[in-house]
Amino acid sequence: MNPRPLDPEAAAFDGPLQLAQEGHHGEAVAALRRVLDGRALHKQHRAAAATALSHIARLAEAAGDLDSAEQALDEALRASPDYADLHRHKACVLLLRHKRPEARRALDQALRINPGYVAARLERALLDAREGLLGEALEALRRLGQQHPVEKPRVFRQGLKSLEQADWEEAEILLKQALQLSEPGMEVVVQQFQRLLSEGDAAAAARLVRQALRHHEGYADLHCLLGAAELEDGRADEALWSFARALELHPDYHGARVQFARALESLGDLVQAGEQIALVLQADPGNPQALSLQERWSRLRSRRRRPGVEVRKVS
Repeated sequence: MNPRPLDPEAAAFDGPLQLAQEGHHGEAVAALRRVLDGRALHKQHRAAAATALSHIARLAEAAGDLDSAEQALDEALRASPDYADLHRHKACVLLLRHKRPEARRALDQALRINPGYVAARLERALLDAREGLLGEALEALRRLGQQHPVEKPRVFRQGLKSLEQADWEEAEILLKQALQLSEPGMEVVVQQFQRLLSEGDAAAAARLVRQALRHHEGYADLHCLLGAAELEDGRADEALWSFARALELHPDYHGARVQFARALESLGDLVQAGEQIALVLQADPGNPQALSLQERWSRLRSRRRRPGVEVRKVS
């Protein structure tokens, strides 16, 4: 079978995307704008252009280039104005730029297109709370919790409590964790992080996450990623602190606790490592990572009990 021929319209987006991946976000937006202005694209290609622009916006946002991110989303909405997720993404960028009235309009448009859009409803309630409409925000969130499955009810309740106490940042983090909503731009950081680790460049992966933490210090996932890179780079002491910070922010974060145990093991503290794994299995008896570590340690103990068997220290 011959390979499927490249779509010439879609291939036109490759150059701008490459520019964005190299950090030239403004140039990428300008290049894709020329593509859109220079030809009459079919509906499916305009959707592909909007997707490419959204990706450029996420790359720009992850790098802190919010001006280019907003420009990319303006172009994406010019291509596909009926995409609720693009309006919501633009609202998030506008909020980072402290443009609250414009962000409110973008969220309202997202909800006009899709009234049940959970992420937009959450952002709208958080914006109401920040602007003094706390009662309305709490009522909207309680209604959201009743209508939408909450993955982590206890975290959701903690988020509502933080909101009542006007701790906006902590409330936002907890509520997004409870509803399993990711921050725009975070998936780009995760993808780049995984690519760098797969290429064996743990130091560059750590630098990438530290840059993201400048804007999102309260995100437990980022601290866990940083710890993973530090552990991979042989810096177990630093990794231990990163995993501890992730657990301070989110005590029920079992993945971070397993990694915390791995860091303790690397430092030779198998007693505390075992205690951490026991905590995970107490809350989640089927956790595969915790069970895998427990099984490996059990095999090591069995080998040590056999006479005449030399066991090398696990690094």
